[in-house]
Amino acid sequence: MTRSVLGECAMALVVFAAPAAVLAVASQATAWADSCSDALSSSPLALDDRTCADVLAQERRWLTAITDGDRATVESILAPSFKHIDSGGQLLDRVQEIASVEKVSFTMNTSEQLVDISGDTAVIHGVNTLIDDGKVLARERFTDVFQLQNGRWLALSAQETTL
Repeated sequence: MTRSVLGECAMALVVFAAPAAVLAVASQATAWADSCSDALSSSPLALDDRTCADVLAQERRWLTAITDGDRATVESILAPSFKHIDSGGQLLDRVQEIASVEKVSFTMNTSEQLVDISGDTAVIHGVNTLIDDGKVLARERFTDVFQLQNGRWLALSAQETTL
């Protein structure tokens, strides 16, 4: 999931400037459906399974808070020890992450989310497509790790790789 994307978007605009590339990238975003599984047994779980649905809802809440510039909500989602490696390889701690949040004009659209649940820990692997005014700015594969703490799914870690 992209957290500090403003600097990366300028570079992404250059990469995705050709309309044919935009179409190819956009069509790849729908290639896989989201899925959820029990990590220990590899047994599939329904996407509407309470645990899976709660983790995916927290993921959506996080993305919305980031694009809305809602630092208070982002702060409520991040665990005290949160770490983030952005697609440029920069390591951000919780304080840096929260400080980087500001309202943006683009949306973040997840796809290909594979959620693995292991007790009170959930790992989401997916693709995040950043779209502004109908144009793809960037696509990133992400891994987010959540832990259930006091009844709430908190983000422990995030990492992106530009596609």
